[in-house]
Amino acid sequence: MPNCDHVGPEQVVEYAEHALRERGLSPEQWDGARYAWSGNVDENTSVHVEVVRENSGWRVTQLERRKSAIPESESGYRVL
Repeated sequence: MPNCDHVGPEQVVEYAEHALRERGLSPEQWDGARYAWSGNVDENTSVHVEVVRENSGWRVTQLERRKSAIPESESGYRVL
């Protein structure tokens, strides 16, 4: 996502791959893994990004710019 000041799909994939490796899983075992990131861009806007591993590749399943901020407790990376 060029010219954006927030996490994009590439960073969510990097996070997911790091987390899966830390769990001791080889890439052949990653299919079906789902990860997301949500965060505020400013006080009135937030972004939500989801990715899934399918057929040995990553696919963005949701990329949403929301017109409202989210609570800090909902911000960050997570496994879905």
